[in-house]
This record gives sequence, structure tokens and C-alpha cells, in this order.
Amino acid sequence: MTRPPLLLGLDAGGSGTKWVLFRAGQRVADGRTAPLTAPLVGTPAGDDALAELKAAVPGRADAAHAGVPGLSAGTEQAAAVRDALAGALGMNAAHLSLEGDLDLAYRAHLAPGAGVLLYAGTGSIAYHVARSGEVVRAGGRGYRIGDDGAGFSLGRAALRVLTEALDRGQEPDSVLAREVHAISGGTDWDTLRAFTYGQPGAAAVARLAPAVSRAAEQGDPVAAHLIEEAAQALAELARRVQEQVGALPVTATGGALRSPLMAAALGRALPGVNVQQREHADAAARYAGAQYGD
Repeated sequence: MTRPPLLLGLDAGGSGTKWVLFRAGQRVADGRTAPLTAPLVGTPAGDDALAELKAAVPGRADAAHAGVPGLSAGTEQAAAVRDALAGALGMNAAHLSLEGDLDLAYRAHLAPGAGVLLYAGTGSIAYHVARSGEVVRAGGRGYRIGDDGAGFSLGRAALRVLTEALDRGQEPDSVLAREVHAISGGTDWDTLRAFTYGQPGAAAVARLAPAVSRAAEQGDPVAAHLIEEAAQALAELARRVQEQVGALPVTATGGALRSPLMAAALGRALPGVNVQQREHADAAARYAGAQYGD
């Protein structure tokens, strides 16, 4: 009797890489490893991330599918990323398929043409895939240009509140300050500077987003205001796409929206939005199975 194939789904990202293994429709293992994006592949950080992924995933997958930020399917870069992933995982590259992380996210929530996906994790984007395959998007420009309303921008806004107090010669002393302190290790400038700039990219600052949500839940008015501002920024992204594709329904997802307060604020800013959480790595594994013929 032939054993069912082992299917690997990967949802890579700038804050971490989620992976899951399925066999015969059942989850057999899952985990989270270091951040991985297409631009990181071929760099020392990318090599380390692939080595960590290899060590974490038990067994050799028969087929895999991955959503990877910064990647366009069918390009030379995509081929290089596929080869690097397949090599790290010890599997046949012909049985590993790739797409951009947003294409995977859309696949997990919506059929082509069915609506607008509003994603708020470390970064933010509104995304629509037409039945023809054409993509219409707003946002998703990275933390140096945009990502308004998502985890990085919430963390940055909290840091601005604290550093503005320091600029006035005041010691930050609020619920928000205490929640940030619990993550950063302090609210003095030396500590905040080391926390903010001690590692490249957006991940460190994005770690402060839950601190804003927790402070708002405890009644901190500044934190509550930051969440309302973030929700308005996310709603604007969705409206920009709707202006181009019509008044299609909006499905919102991503780690920033796991906060009930944030989800509620988005509902006020964008009436009718459907906030929905699904595991994109699971969708990748299912797609790997379909491609493999499971």
C-alpha cells in the first residue's frame, strides 16, 4: 500500500516563517522559524534562515508550496529562490512551487475576482486578484515608504510618543510606556535606540504593536487613539483598491488584526469588512497536494 505524500506548506515573511506538514489531510507537524524573503536568499541572513528551516522541519517533504515576500512567480529570482529552498529542504525542486506571499494569502481567503484582501501584519496592503489574473494593489511598499496601519507603524507610533516625552525632559510614565518597557527592556533613549536599531528591518519595531493593543485595552487614551489612526489608514488602502475594481467586499486578515480592539476599530473605519484569520501555511500545503496529485 502506497503511503500518502508528505506535504509542506510555507508562509514566509519579514517577521518569521510559518511551516506546516500534512499527510492524508492531517497536520503532522508545524512551527515557526527565522524571517525569509526573496531578497534575503543568497545573503548570510538568508542562509541562516534556510539552515534553521532545514533543522526545524522533520522528514523530507514529497511536495511543497511556499508564499515568499518580494517574489514574482515565473521570474529568474523565483527560480533561484526555489532552488535554494529545495536544496535546503533536500527535496526535488520540480515538486516545490512558489508564489508571492500576497498571492498565497489571497488564495487562502478568496477566489479570484471575489473581493479585496486587506492584509495587516508587520506591513500592510490591499490586494485584489481578478479572474483574469490581473492584480490591483494599494500599499505594500515596505516600512521605509508605507506599511501604514500595520504592526511596524503601530510600534513606530508608540516609540514616537515615548521619545517625544523624552524630548520634553519627561520620563515616560503611562500604561503604554509600561507595556513598551516590558518588551524593549526600558524607556530611556539608550535602551529604545538599541532596541529599535539593533537589528535590520522592521521586525523589532513591529514587536511593539501588541503593547499598543494591551495599553488600549487597559484604558490608555493615547494607545486607543493610535489604534483608531491605524484602522483609518488600513481602511484607506482598501478604498483605493475599491476605487479601481468596484465596491467589492473586503476581507481583512493578518497578525495586527488579532487584537479585538484593532478589529473593532477597522469595523468602524470600514463598515462591512469581514475580519478573518486563516493559516496561510495550511493553504500552501493543500495547494502542494493539488499540484502533486494528492
